[in-house]
Amino acid sequence: MISNNSKTGLTIILIMISFIINAQNKIIKEKHTRKIDSLLNILHCASHDTIKVRTFALLCDEYRNNDPEKAMQYGKQGLFLAQKIAYKRGTAICYNNIGNVHNIQGSYLDAIEYYQKSIDINEELGDKKSVAHCYGNIGIIYKEQGNYPKAIEYYQQSLKKDEELGDKKGMAQCFGNIGIVYYNQGNFSKAIEYMQKDMEIAEELRDNKGMASCYNNLGVIYIEQKKYSKALEYYQMSLKISEKSGDKKGIAQCYGNFGIAYYAQGNYPNALKYYQQALAIFEELGNKGGITITLGNIASSYNKLKKYNNAIEYAEKSLKIAKEIGSLDDEMIAFENLAEAYDSLGNTKKELIYYKLFTMAKDSLFNEEKHKQITKMEAIYQTEKKQKEIELKNTQLAKKEVEVKQQKTQKFAFIGSFILMLILSVVIFKSYRDKKKANILLTEQKHEIEEKNEELNQQNAELAAQRDYIAQIHENITESIRYAERIQKAVLPDEQYIKNRIQNDFFILFKPKDIVSGDFYFVEQRKNKLLIAVADCTGHGVPGAFMSMLGISFLNEIIAKEGVQSASHVLDELRNYVIHSLQQKGIMGEQKDGMDIAFVALNINTNELQFAGANNPIYLIHTNTNNELTEIKGDKMPVAIHDSMNNFTNQIIQLQKGDIFYLMSDGYKDQFGGSKGKKFLSNNLKQLLCEHCIKSMNEQKEVLDNTIENWKTGYEIKYEQTDDITVFGIKIN
Repeated sequence: MISNNSKTGLTIILIMISFIINAQNKIIKEKHTRKIDSLLNILHCASHDTIKVRTFALLCDEYRNNDPEKAMQYGKQGLFLAQKIAYKRGTAICYNNIGNVHNIQGSYLDAIEYYQKSIDINEELGDKKSVAHCYGNIGIIYKEQGNYPKAIEYYQQSLKKDEELGDKKGMAQCFGNIGIVYYNQGNFSKAIEYMQKDMEIAEELRDNKGMASCYNNLGVIYIEQKKYSKALEYYQMSLKISEKSGDKKGIAQCYGNFGIAYYAQGNYPNALKYYQQALAIFEELGNKGGITITLGNIASSYNKLKKYNNAIEYAEKSLKIAKEIGSLDDEMIAFENLAEAYDSLGNTKKELIYYKLFTMAKDSLFNEEKHKQITKMEAIYQTEKKQKEIELKNTQLAKKEVEVKQQKTQKFAFIGSFILMLILSVVIFKSYRDKKKANILLTEQKHEIEEKNEELNQQNAELAAQRDYIAQIHENITESIRYAERIQKAVLPDEQYIKNRIQNDFFILFKPKDIVSGDFYFVEQRKNKLLIAVADCTGHGVPGAFMSMLGISFLNEIIAKEGVQSASHVLDELRNYVIHSLQQKGIMGEQKDGMDIAFVALNINTNELQFAGANNPIYLIHTNTNNELTEIKGDKMPVAIHDSMNNFTNQIIQLQKGDIFYLMSDGYKDQFGGSKGKKFLSNNLKQLLCEHCIKSMNEQKEVLDNTIENWKTGYEIKYEQTDDITVFGIKIN
């Protein structure tokens, strides 16, 4: 409990901090104003145009972040003057600055255009440093757009120029940027390779800030790879540098990273110790974002340690600050921690309240992103349709261009023959008058040819504009699908979320055919029942992703509203939702969208398993039957309108310790490959699972992944992936 004196002292400290921050902001603003006034004075007094060009460029750079429109005005004034006096270096500088303004405004195509113009002039001037800088800027734009191959291409060009100059600092920056791109792609080995190159240069230059950043980045990558000891080693090196330089925020972040690493390993006491150290520093700095995240991590650790009252205390503190700063994500985590703690204490009333708040917060985040994604996907359909129309028109224009060229050739041949005949006629038969008439005719033909040439030039210009439009559409489609991929990853439960609910050993092999997937997996817990599903929606890619997002949303709504009477009841309700939502009538020729699904409800107290399936089975391996595999088939009807609309069958199986069950889509068994280009088939999959069932679940996942990759590409003919692949295995501990 805080005393009145302590509260008064805290109030005085907060007032002093507020005063200092306001004073600092005022100093920064005054410094900016003085610099602007000085530059305007130089511009007014300058007698040489080259000085005016450089001053316009500096004004553009100074206004860039605060007033982009005014920055653009000064940039274009400088560019006009530089071009007028043929000042190439000034022209290149203004092109680069205008590109920077377009970049801030989000006009990426315009930004790239101006950076490229700056590159062309700097190449001519031999200014390699400026060329490297522009290449790096273009690389950053492509990285932000998710076009990673293009980003790496421009970062490599920037790196090449820095290597030619021997610019170590520039090289380090390029290595770091390339490493981040590979990390975003999930290529961790390449990311580590470039991060280490960045680190070596930072160590050579004794750049403490750069070294600390490199060590932290490497630690994050090793956490993703579950190489926790390696991650802790790099976090320790980052901590030493931050302590040496007195970077308190960096120290707090390192302690937080230590906590995350230990938490991931299940070492909750150590995780708690480092979270407490991070919290103390964040509170000293008044960093509310760091405080609320760390409080949430501490609450999670106390829940794992079964100290539920402590978990409630820290979760409530985290919730209060999250509301102050408007962090819905941190509010959601706090609600989840409170629901888990009250559930463990047996306070069902409060558990239900906080679980409802958690679900509402989660739905708020999900619905906002879902609305944006559906809008994006609708735009994708329209642009795909438009693109096909443009491609057809483009083909017709190309054909017409060939025909026009042939006509032009024929006309030239005809005109040549006609001229020859005229000359012969003039020489032999005609007089001067006939010759004059021939000249008039030639003039008319010349005008006709010029008109045809002008028409051809206009058609070529239209064709070029349409090609540029097609390229822009393709870029927009790719960007939209990449965004859809990020949304789908956010909707699917992550590994930590699943670990918090499945206390057994498990693996998930999830391999989309395209960028986004028509398969999805689902994990949730309601009281003593663990609910797991694997579904294969109609189609794959963007159409399949639509159905998968609807499926996840419907399952969440059914479980929240209806409860879980049985596994078959959930599928009956899901079918009703799909038919109603897609307005399916069962009319002849109607599109039969829907999904095949395997759904199980596992009683975590008795290990009783309920199963209901729509065209999809589950596989069981009982350890007390010499590891024999049993296939339990689902009903032969989908979750959609169908000829057969019976209720789904609820099948009950009693599991024992050591038993394993698998849910899957049909993508694995239907994959073409091998030496004869045939499907993998169910029997081969069953045999593979039986042979390796004694291994750990992670090892089983690796075997399944390697086997299907070798099946596709391990022979003379390389086969594309046929369908989305999902296999979910759970072992009863």
